[in-house]
Amino acid sequence: MIFLSVVLLSRLVVADEPEKTKPGELFRVQDDRPVLLVTVEQLKKLGIEVFESKRLKLFSDIDPTIAKTLPPLVDQAYVAWEEYFGKLPPARDESEFQINGFLIKDKSKFEKSGLLRANLLDEFHGRQVGYQFWMMDQAKDYYRRHLLLHEATHAFMWAIPNLNVPYSYLEGMAEHFGTHQLIDGKLQMRLMPFNRADFRGHDRLFLMRRDVKQRGSPELLDIIDWKPANFQALNESYAWAWGQSIFLDENPRTRKRFRKLATSLANPIAWRTFELELKPDLSEIVTEWNLFAADAWEGFDFQRSAIEFHDGQRLTKPERMELRADRGWQSSRVLVEKDRRYEIVATGQFTLAEKPKPWISEADGVTFRYHNSRPLGQLLTTIRPAMKADDEREPMLDVKQLGNKSVFAAPRSGTLYLRLNDHPGELAENRGSVTIEIREAE
Repeated sequence: MIFLSVVLLSRLVVADEPEKTKPGELFRVQDDRPVLLVTVEQLKKLGIEVFESKRLKLFSDIDPTIAKTLPPLVDQAYVAWEEYFGKLPPARDESEFQINGFLIKDKSKFEKSGLLRANLLDEFHGRQVGYQFWMMDQAKDYYRRHLLLHEATHAFMWAIPNLNVPYSYLEGMAEHFGTHQLIDGKLQMRLMPFNRADFRGHDRLFLMRRDVKQRGSPELLDIIDWKPANFQALNESYAWAWGQSIFLDENPRTRKRFRKLATSLANPIAWRTFELELKPDLSEIVTEWNLFAADAWEGFDFQRSAIEFHDGQRLTKPERMELRADRGWQSSRVLVEKDRRYEIVATGQFTLAEKPKPWISEADGVTFRYHNSRPLGQLLTTIRPAMKADDEREPMLDVKQLGNKSVFAAPRSGTLYLRLNDHPGELAENRGSVTIEIREAE
């Protein structure tokens, strides 16, 4: 049995005199990787090989044909990180950015080599510390890459100077960049999974939906305040942190501000500035978050699900609107009053899909397929009040089923919103609209 006692020496920058930083000059966080006093040959005798690219030095005991494909992915990811977050400041020693990764199938090999910190992976699949990360091998090819990209993203963000953001942001963005697709060797990151087959092991949307059924969805601002203990106690926390990040990154209302935040992380008040910029329309953002969280399915179309909020006016005469089939909730611009009865008539036909043949529907919907236990294409309504109590459940989750012609009593006062029922990932397939007429019932 080979047993190696490895001495780890911290990297030290030695200079005759301390370097002075010019005003406004930034350097990335110092590379803290230790110098390993063990040779490649010694590691190979233990069954550990080293695979190196410009941005990642990977130590692994998994199948070499798989391991050698992973460092080039981090090189591609580095380009994507700098495109999104901005270029890292230079190192004081002018060295290139590179991290160490330890991809482990048999922990005992890494313990013998001295490459594994004590108890580092006892409770977690992966862990990043400074410019290094450790991860256990995964059964699914997709999830192995996902976890590697997740931990590598942590290491990149850790190198940003003055970083001062919520823990949920760090975890959410690592998950966001970990969610990827590999096509002909080209890496695409920050994706909304469009099915489960191509993202095996991801399961974040499934965990969110299950959590909603069991406990309800967390408030957007509550997630922002989550601490590391939340993630240690509840695996679903990673799913919600990812959901928060992809929502803020893709929702048309928040996308510009969220991406501006990403390019200013070296400013220690960047997150506080972002929070202040959200205040003017925070109630609309929270509403859209609650609706996404309650209907988070593969392929969720943030663009077509985005809501144009318009306050309604009391009816003085019948009002008409065109309701598009390829959008989510749409304001009728009509204010309904609690307990008053209203008649809503929908006329016209629309197409829900073109293949295998056109699915033509009216506002009663088609009963051969359902979403959320309601016929596809069925006219739905909800009411958004002018204000809601802080502890009140999202009012727009209270949805009523209508159809071609319906009479209903308003359960609360507020603006009437309407939509045609469909899966949130399939809105792009829809064509056409229906004409809606709203009048007070006799």
